[in-house]
Amino acid sequence: MQTAVTSLSVTTSSHASSPITLVVGSQEGKVHFASTARIISLEQKALPAQTPQALEAPIALTRFQATLKTAGSREAFSLYVDPKIGANGYWVQDSTGTWVNLASAPYGGKMVNEGGRLRLDFSITDGGEFDTDGRANGVISASGAAAQVQLSIIGQTSDVVRDESWI
Repeated sequence: MQTAVTSLSVTTSSHASSPITLVVGSQEGKVHFASTARIISLEQKALPAQTPQALEAPIALTRFQATLKTAGSREAFSLYVDPKIGANGYWVQDSTGTWVNLASAPYGGKMVNEGGRLRLDFSITDGGEFDTDGRANGVISASGAAAQVQLSIIGQTSDVVRDESWI
């Protein structure tokens, strides 16, 4: 099961060290007994230059790869982070370049406080929109940010250009 769980110490925007843990084949943050998925890599990467100012990502991006038994299948992930970073989701770019929260109900995900850690649960389909290699090849490649995006009063990000008003 250890190949389905990987931890990494990342550097925060305040230059502190913070541990993160990624679980693949996750069911409520634990490796599902029948899962054969494995993590190949997990690394911290810089945010792209075009990142919106509203995305506050103190641990920048996490990029990972995982192998699956069946090409084209959907896989569940859990990312554990320190709640002090203030994340309100696991944010990734969709095909239009909009940052969306995979750890939210509309995407089948959730956020849970567990044992002093924040668990971000999300799923990605091999070859689907959030698999960055774009191929149903038995390998999911993904990049995202455990981050905070300020939400509007209706719980969604506004699409207002800076210095415009929004109601």
